[in-house]
Amino acid sequence: MSIRATSFIAAVSVAFLPSIALADGGPLVSVDWLEKNQSSVDIIDVRSKIGLEEGQNYAVGHVPGAVEANYLKAGWRTSRDGVVGLLPETAALEALLGRLGVSNNDHVVLVSAGNNATDFGSTARIYWTLKQLGHDKVSILEGGQKAWTAAGKPLSTKQVSAEPATYKANIVANLVVDLDEVKANYQSSDVQVLDGRPDKQFIGEAKHPKAARAGRIPQSTSLDNHKFFSEGTGTLLDKAALTQVASIVSNDKPVISYCNTGHWASTNWFILSEVLGKKNVRVYDGSMVEWSAKPELPIATGAGQ
Repeated sequence: MSIRATSFIAAVSVAFLPSIALADGGPLVSVDWLEKNQSSVDIIDVRSKIGLEEGQNYAVGHVPGAVEANYLKAGWRTSRDGVVGLLPETAALEALLGRLGVSNNDHVVLVSAGNNATDFGSTARIYWTLKQLGHDKVSILEGGQKAWTAAGKPLSTKQVSAEPATYKANIVANLVVDLDEVKANYQSSDVQVLDGRPDKQFIGEAKHPKAARAGRIPQSTSLDNHKFFSEGTGTLLDKAALTQVASIVSNDKPVISYCNTGHWASTNWFILSEVLGKKNVRVYDGSMVEWSAKPELPIATGAGQ
């Protein structure tokens, strides 16, 4: 079964959470929370070459008990028909989670390197993937491995082998958008299409290596996901600043979040949906790599929409 969506939900509302890292195991958890609860959660270290600094890999040191599941190698994303970064089939994700020892009722905590925005996007993308599968108990360690180490918390060099589990998805179809839905909605004044890439890619001065053409989906609004972070770091801005950055996003329209391969788009989705509580934000995982490969589809360049 595919985990692609078939409907576009129109209701939108905005609610604000009291803080960034929540004490009760919300979307973002602190180092102290994880240390206190590490024996009762499934810790998944998703670090890959994205954003990794020298001497900062899993073998050198990780949160004790964390299972390694490299973002680029473990099977979190797949390729189809030349399009990279797509959601795998449901059965493949169920098997992956089973190998990682994750059962349906487990609380999963995802750990990135904590170095930059693109690195954070690895955890945001996997968080979104788990939500697609109907897994509600999932959190991201705020600040990642870097925050854990900076706080002087213990590290382990032991390779953790998870006890295999059985995982059965309960698909949530209203978080993902496919190409046909984007084609049907990108020109509508009732939908906001949000581009999470840097400005040079938005205006067409640069492109992803896998994209056939430079530019953007017409009528898109630019919201570079890096703007949600302290410059040059993997540290999120405070709640007030996040809200200000997100002020260009409509409060009353459904949002289609895209980038090149659904990676940065997942960060924008995470901040808008999980941190700021905006409903009806969905990710187009095919993004510009898929859109640009279709010569019949228009692409806009330059400033404006």
